[in-house]
Amino acid sequence: MVMSKYEYSMELLTAMACTTIAERHNINRINAFDKFMQSKTAQMLFDEETAFWCNGPDYIADEYDRELMANAHRA
Repeated sequence: MVMSKYEYSMELLTAMACTTIAERHNINRINAFDKFMQSKTAQMLFDEETAFWCNGPDYIADEYDRELMANAHRA
């Protein structure tokens, strides 16, 4: 399978953002990856039409944290 440059970018950004998420939340990277991939932030990242992949890994991690905070306030 040949990945497009967009898919490669999305996967690389996911790995980098999950490293940041793991450090911020004091969890391992696999756990961070699993949680991230279940998020709306990940859905936005892997949707080529949103161009969310144009943002850096720290911005993506910040958006994930904003999503978590919004979900906590709704609960």
